[in-house]
Amino acid sequence: MGCYDARMIRGHRAVAFLCGLALACFAPVAQAQDPGGRAVRASRLRAMGQAFLAAGDPGSAAGYFREAIGVDPRDAESYAALGGIYLDRGSLGDALEVFSAGLHVRPDHPPLLRGLASALERRGALREAAEALRALVQTVSSSVDDHRARAELARRRSAWSEALASYRAIIDLAAAGSDLPRGLVLEAREYVEALVLLTGETDPVRASAACSGPSELRRALARCP
Repeated sequence: MGCYDARMIRGHRAVAFLCGLALACFAPVAQAQDPGGRAVRASRLRAMGQAFLAAGDPGSAAGYFREAIGVDPRDAESYAALGGIYLDRGSLGDALEVFSAGLHVRPDHPPLLRGLASALERRGALREAAEALRALVQTVSSSVDDHRARAELARRRSAWSEALASYRAIIDLAAAGSDLPRGLVLEAREYVEALVLLTGETDPVRASAACSGPSELRRALARCP
């Protein structure tokens, strides 16, 4: 064996030793972060559920999502997927139970908040749905679809200050460079202008007075902190 071959063997051994050392150091950290590999097993079960869902078999998919949650109770994606299946079936009570359970462990998870808001709205609990959407836009402030959903629900409830806040958020996102449909931005501006005009005609008030008053709409129009 030549000197060159010997050097190559020694080099490979050194690399193998360093890789083994790195894995040995990483293993305790990985186990501490995911004891028993629960998250990995849950993700595999969730992937199976998503495959069945894509194939048009929500019943089998639901079984895999339930199993994933049983393996890892913090698997928010499986809660959201399972709740979505119940929502599509019209089983609103089951959907609310699953979304609520998921939010108990992941209170800032956007798909769970969207699912909860949708289930509550379909059940007629508009005020509670609005609270879920408020939490959602506070978590994901750059989502135009979420702001629009909140604004539309607020209009149904005659909650003009909430509608105004979301329409203004859409306008601000467009001004910041977000690529939004022109019609959506025009719609948001029209609603803002209508609210300002309506309030100006019926209840003119200066910003300083509005911020000290009890009216939520006047405070929103004045952009009070």
